[in-house]
Amino acid sequence: MTFPSDLETNEESLKVLEEKFTPVAEDRFLYSLQSKKWSIEDIHRFNSSLGICLDYVRQEYERMKELKDVYNLDYPNDHKKYFSTMVELMSKMRSTLAAYKNILNRFRPRKTKKGTITHDPTSLHEGPHSKDLFGWEVYRDSTVKEVYNRINGFLNLASDIYQEAIEIIKEEESIRSNPDEACPRFDRSYQRSAKAQQKIIEVFDKNDVNIDNEIVTAMETAEDVRQLIASLFHTLSTAEFNFFCVCHIISEGRKAGLTTEEALLFGKDNKKKVIRVRTLLDHIVELIETRVDAIGWKGMLDGEFVMHLLCWCGWDGSKNNGLLNYVTRRCEGKIRVVKMGAVMAEKRKLTYKERSEIRAQQDDFNKQMDDFVDSILAKQAQERA
Repeated sequence: MTFPSDLETNEESLKVLEEKFTPVAEDRFLYSLQSKKWSIEDIHRFNSSLGICLDYVRQEYERMKELKDVYNLDYPNDHKKYFSTMVELMSKMRSTLAAYKNILNRFRPRKTKKGTITHDPTSLHEGPHSKDLFGWEVYRDSTVKEVYNRINGFLNLASDIYQEAIEIIKEEESIRSNPDEACPRFDRSYQRSAKAQQKIIEVFDKNDVNIDNEIVTAMETAEDVRQLIASLFHTLSTAEFNFFCVCHIISEGRKAGLTTEEALLFGKDNKKKVIRVRTLLDHIVELIETRVDAIGWKGMLDGEFVMHLLCWCGWDGSKNNGLLNYVTRRCEGKIRVVKMGAVMAEKRKLTYKERSEIRAQQDDFNKQMDDFVDSILAKQAQERA
């Protein structure tokens, strides 16, 4: 089995490699080497080049293992518009493929200018050979055995690289056919994109930009949205996915009666929660009149009070200013709100308390906020009746 001299970077070529990366039998190696009629100096030179090839292929193997760990983590993929996964992986394997081709070509039959083969058409993988005529005793120099071991060492590593590539491809195919695997990846990438594109989303929505996106439309009309999400895994570039997220967040927020900021912070399915948060913040003055713990330094909302308030709103405890900025804007003209630094300072104090105590304090705060909001909503309902 010879290595095609015109091997292309395509899916079929990658499939062919599985049967190419097989160890060379000792008798075939010796027969091929004998037909080359190399001097011992030629063998030494070839052995040195094999050593370099082995170093490259070891590095390539480590890179492929690292790639396998991350390749299918993100929902978008920036290469799919230009290459299939197989083509992309073959590009990653270019050093291995080039070195392998060079090794095998060194053992391929040579032709004269007249086109006649200079020796029997025997290569490392195919062609007639004799198992009886030659043995290792013909070559006293240990370098010959080292050449053989290095060739097979190279082929074993190349096979391992190929297997890593196949596992990447199979995992991608599995994700694309399984919504339970694709949707979590979609959600993670979606949330990351939403945070990164927040300013663009706010500008688009503020200027009432007409949003038109084919993926958004497809999701609105799909019989099975989760299956559609799975089928689109790794078909969108990061830029395309980001634009989809911008359009989708604005579209979903408008349909739910939420601002873009609210859709980003709370999600389109949490309209009831948004209404409760709005109600509390719109009546923040009434709330603080009943709480001595609400006002802190320079007449601003106290840092500890704001920390508990953000948790009631759904804060995840990060240093992200998005939710605090929303609270600050809703309170504008009513009461000033402390900065995130003051909130995080209060959060750090919690490390000295028991978890049960922290949970009890937050639960008590949440109940008081819920009771306050319920009373406001009940009063508004009576006024409308």
